[in-house]
Amino acid sequence: MAKKEAKKEEVKNNVIVEKIQKASDTVTEKIKDYNEKYLAENIEKGKKTFKEYNEKYVAKNIEKGKETFKEYNEKYVVKNLEKGKEYFDGPYKKATKTVDDVLAKGRDLEKDALKKLDEVVVNGKKFMYKIPMVETVEKKVTEGLNSLPGFVNMPNKGEIEKLTMAMQALNTNIETMKKQKTA
Repeated sequence: MAKKEAKKEEVKNNVIVEKIQKASDTVTEKIKDYNEKYLAENIEKGKKTFKEYNEKYVAKNIEKGKETFKEYNEKYVVKNLEKGKEYFDGPYKKATKTVDDVLAKGRDLEKDALKKLDEVVVNGKKFMYKIPMVETVEKKVTEGLNSLPGFVNMPNKGEIEKLTMAMQALNTNIETMKKQKTA
């Protein structure tokens, strides 16, 4: 008996599952039909309406906006930029020209001053040698300057030349010895 009741219970459960499955399929079918009949059409209509609205109003207004912006730039912005450029270029060019002029005059003055200085030096030398004892003073100053290195214990020109010649001779001897050693 327990088996019969278990079987009845199982059949009863299967019937319930089948009814739920059937109800689910029916609801799914009705939702699918509803979507196809109402939603899909309305979505397509909405897309079409949106596309038409964009073509009629939005695209035209965007084009008008571009044209308006272009006209505004041409009428106002470009002109004001040119005026601003002229406003700043004028004083800048004046200042640059003035600086260039000052530099050119400075270079000319420098050249003139150097010419005058050279003339003064030449005239001074001519005049100086006319004064008695200038040559004697010049010789004494030159001797004093030449003796200065010896006074501060520095080698003079002759000693440096002797040392240089000795160093060259030493280098020549070293090179000769190196060649003999490698040969």
